[in-house]
Amino acid sequence: MTLLAFFVGLLGAFLVLWPLSIRRLSVAQRPPFSRALWFGLGVPFLGILLFVAGFGLAMQSNRLWGGASLAIILAVGALLLRHDQYSATARILFDEYLTLKKENPSSNEFDLLYSIVKARKPSWKEDRILELCAGKDIRQLVLLLLVIEFEIHPLNDMRLYERLKVKVESLAPQK
Repeated sequence: MTLLAFFVGLLGAFLVLWPLSIRRLSVAQRPPFSRALWFGLGVPFLGILLFVAGFGLAMQSNRLWGGASLAIILAVGALLLRHDQYSATARILFDEYLTLKKENPSSNEFDLLYSIVKARKPSWKEDRILELCAGKDIRQLVLLLLVIEFEIHPLNDMRLYERLKVKVESLAPQK
């Protein structure tokens, strides 16, 4: 009974986190069903009910096991909400930049940025890469690559774009 209650609580946690994680995607990446009212309100409500019922039953059966599993699920949920694909990609780009800078200390900023874009977008023509890198620093390039890669339209996804700007600034290496 405790194992079944745990899985019901786990399903509830998934149903709460799923719409939240989809809302963090750009408008272009969201599936069509995510715009429906039943998905935006119904799925999280059902998730909360299953979460409370499942972990409530697990806690009644075995307080130690139920409490430990609840703590683990809450910690994993918090980590999933805290870390996202945009942060991971930005960290990768900044790490590439720092690695290139360390390996090639005599290279100028433009050459480092050019190398990053060329490695990420090998099919692009040289003119496009040059245009993308011209007059930018690493922060601006990372933000631009995130916008291109994840199809973020700054007008349609203004909140996401503003969050990304803040996140890129916070993750950027200090000069």
